[in-house]
Amino acid sequence: MVEAAQRISASLEGISTVAGRYVIGDQAMHPGLNLFACRLRSISPDRLTVTAPVIPGETEAVTLTFGPFGTLRGTVERLLEDGFAVTLEHEDDGESGLAAAIDGFRDRIWPGVRERRQDHRFMPGNPRSVIARPDGWAQPCLVVDYSVSGAAVSAAFQPAVGEIVTVGQITSEVVRLFDVGFAVRFFERQDPDEIESLLEAPEEWLEMRRAARAPDPDALLHEAYGGDG
Repeated sequence: MVEAAQRISASLEGISTVAGRYVIGDQAMHPGLNLFACRLRSISPDRLTVTAPVIPGETEAVTLTFGPFGTLRGTVERLLEDGFAVTLEHEDDGESGLAAAIDGFRDRIWPGVRERRQDHRFMPGNPRSVIARPDGWAQPCLVVDYSVSGAAVSAAFQPAVGEIVTVGQITSEVVRLFDVGFAVRFFERQDPDEIESLLEAPEEWLEMRRAARAPDPDALLHEAYGGDG
């Protein structure tokens, strides 16, 4: 009973200020293949949920790193429309250490003031977006942070520096690659009061996710009847 109460006290829901990274599987890290950025949504000593641009399969191993909580390992417990839930695995006193970190994080005082008038970088309230190329190719992405002149993005591909892409509704140029994604520079400085709504595309994100999970009719026919008939 006491242990259950401690677990409840050490859980946090509705987190919106913690960005991190995750690696899918046990292979070496490869940006754009199995290494991506994510946004922490909830955490307790034994599980967490994240918003993520690439969703692994159920029971797949993942390693996640967050500044306030360190590196955490576990397996995917459940898939969400915008991310996934993880059952955490601990060694020695790792669980109690995470509980203490969660309690310490809760006790911090956050000013909550966001002044977008300068070129400061901010985390979007809704990080889900879509990135597109001029030829019409598009896929879901996660906006890690942004300013009025550019953004950091994580997706299941690494574009070339100099490539033109559209993030949400804003046309940009890729200017730098980094370990969990890439940075883009907007062709025009954005209105600080409108930029977040122009970057986000949660409905398009969900449509792409649902389409990716829908079975391919041709594949089903091939499986049912075999061959090319």
